[in-house]
Amino acid sequence: MFSKEIFIKSKIPKQVYHKKDILFREEEKAYYLYYLLEGEVRIHNTDSEGKEFLIEKITENHFLGEPPFLLQERYPATAIVISETAEIFKFSQENFAAFMKENPELFMHFTVNIAQKAFNKTQKIKSIVHQNPQERILNFLKNHKRILGLCSEEKTMIDVTRKEIANSTGLVIETVIRTVKKMEKDGKIELINHKIFF
Repeated sequence: MFSKEIFIKSKIPKQVYHKKDILFREEEKAYYLYYLLEGEVRIHNTDSEGKEFLIEKITENHFLGEPPFLLQERYPATAIVISETAEIFKFSQENFAAFMKENPELFMHFTVNIAQKAFNKTQKIKSIVHQNPQERILNFLKNHKRILGLCSEEKTMIDVTRKEIANSTGLVIETVIRTVKKMEKDGKIELINHKIFF
């Protein structure tokens, strides 16, 4: 798998970013591909009225911006560091091509990562288009656990705000608050000190 050692051996540039640093902005040309080794990054879109729509939070050991980078297109979203610091490797087109030639066994892992992201986005769109608020929120919670590699059967605290759920599901925050309370009454989730356990 991808590791700090293999990136250093291949002389991929590494940079430490700080909270609120922007990796890339929506509509910027995608000259770089990023690998988040440590930290957390928020990916979001902004609509014409300035409202942010959370796409996802990326945690350590994940790539960011693969499709626009590979297609030499523009980034479809903005990526901002939300942890105190983030250790990130930054690929140009040239060093990415060289890296994959030197490490062909990693190309399949890279491809599977892209396929997983595409699958998750399709599920999210399906949820937004076809499901009621409760189904949307449940789908969001399931996807959140899957992305973090958490066991789907065990109840775990989901460390997201109601606003983040609203932004990610296309619901208004009032609907999220009301629906979350109903879901607790129905036994679908637990609320402990206002934190969601699912």
